Amino acid sequence: MHTSKLTLFFGVFALATLSVVGCGSKADETPKAAEESGSKLVENASGKGVQMTAESINLAGITLVSAGKDKLTATMQPTGEISPTDTGTVQVTSRLPGKVTEALVSAGDRVKKGQTIAWIDSLDLNQAMAAYATATSHANLVKNQLDQQKKLAGYGSLSEQPVEDARKAAFAADATVASDEAQIKVDRLALQSTQKLIAMGEITRKPVEDATNAYSQAKAAAVQARVSLHSARANLDRIKILYDGGAYSKQQYEDAETAYNSAVAAVEQANTAENLAKQELDRQQTIFNQNLNGASSLQAAESKLLQDQHGYTSDLTAQALAHKQYERALQVRTSGIPISQAIQQAQDAYDEATVAVQSAANTLKLYGVEPGSSANVLKNGRVLVPILAPIDGIVAARAMVVGQMTDTSTPLVRLVNLDKVFIDAQVYEKDVQGVAVGDSVKVHVSALPNKVFEGKVKFVANEISMDTRTMTVRTVIDNPGWVLRPGMFASVAIGSKRTVTAIAIPSEAVMQEGGKQVVYVQTSPGTFIKRTVIVGSPIAGKVPVDSGVKPGDDVVVGGNVYIQKEQEKLEAGKSKG
Repeated sequence: MHTSKLTLFFGVFALATLSVVGCGSKADETPKAAEESGSKLVENASGKGVQMTAESINLAGITLVSAGKDKLTATMQPTGEISPTDTGTVQVTSRLPGKVTEALVSAGDRVKKGQTIAWIDSLDLNQAMAAYATATSHANLVKNQLDQQKKLAGYGSLSEQPVEDARKAAFAADATVASDEAQIKVDRLALQSTQKLIAMGEITRKPVEDATNAYSQAKAAAVQARVSLHSARANLDRIKILYDGGAYSKQQYEDAETAYNSAVAAVEQANTAENLAKQELDRQQTIFNQNLNGASSLQAAESKLLQDQHGYTSDLTAQALAHKQYERALQVRTSGIPISQAIQQAQDAYDEATVAVQSAANTLKLYGVEPGSSANVLKNGRVLVPILAPIDGIVAARAMVVGQMTDTSTPLVRLVNLDKVFIDAQVYEKDVQGVAVGDSVKVHVSALPNKVFEGKVKFVANEISMDTRTMTVRTVIDNPGWVLRPGMFASVAIGSKRTVTAIAIPSEAVMQEGGKQVVYVQTSPGTFIKRTVIVGSPIAGKVPVDSGVKPGDDVVVGGNVYIQKEQEKLEAGKSKG
């Protein structure tokens, strides 16, 4: 019995001792953690924070930046797509109608300017060759007649030449040449204007704008038709109730039913028109992306200039002949040289034949055939038109097959020169105000991760895409080696020419805490106080600070997350204590 009481006493003593030890361990838990980290909570007039030992600072890798005013240049990095330039895209057509007899290139082939890419058998060319041969034969004939008349002339009588007629002919030739020169100036101005419009994107964009407007109108019409249908349906339901109740006549009910059916038909028609307008907008957008409108307009302007230059060359030859005949007429009249009427007529006939030969030769040159050349004559006597590459480039598309008939408007191949390329970046609506022509651009593509391409913004679109809420910003980039290919996606860094002067700190110094942004500022060695800040959008890795930091403050950049966690741990331990 005594033993049991003693055992019970020691048991109660041991339990009481264990309870005391347990209570003491829990009470000392927070002070021990703080002692191990060497950190403690601090508070001053500017806020709360943490005081840390030099060892803890080194372990956390804490780095500081002194806040100060800085000039920040805004940048953005939209995604862009590479495409050929308008002037670097050419649709090659035949100079005259005919049949393709040989196609010498395929899609993907690299060609040089002046290289023959196809041969065309053309009736027009064969007629031009025949005309040249006829003109040459006639010129030889009248030359022989002139030589014969000179031999037979002997002592001919003086002949009063029609000087006035010759003067008028020379004057008319001068007027024709002057008119040609004026037209060529107009053509060149038109070509320059077309090139400028293409560079600005006006020609390529106009059909897209028209299609966009048409689509918007079609959508509006469809909405109006659906509203009218709803109204007609409601009216029909109302009249049916009144008709069933005997308040309305059958004629009134049928009229309402007819109006409803008409509204249904109008909605179907409006929906069809909307779908067609959307398809046309998609088609025009595809044409715009492939730069086909600009290439076609440029080719038309160049063709007009070439045709007028061809006519000018022939008129220059006729002008020289007219002046030569006028001078000869003056010489004959004033010098009294004996000449017969037959010789004069033969001379005039020869001069006219020479002009005819020159004109026929110019026509052949326009078709790409050298007059008098027989290298391209086939065994059957027919002559082929060579289709020459107008630029160095890659065959992006081939639309010709041997045996097909073609004309001057049928594209045979599309050539793309990649010495320069467009990079069309899509900039979001909220960033529109930060982009302007002349802004610097740096381009990266995933295929060339270590290569940077630089350029400047050349064109900023005037409209926002309704689907993506973005606008197109176009940059022209030099492309040595043609390493940038159409269709590649690129990261485009656009730097604005406008700068902002403000107190700035690195973006990584700012941390999100709930619904606010905070930074840590060292107020004394080892003491870091948390401050709430208001900052702007990041610019080139920095953020402008509107409030919370002043110039000269030492702001924590590296290790700020560690300080934040340390403060949270200390505050949690304090609240438990």
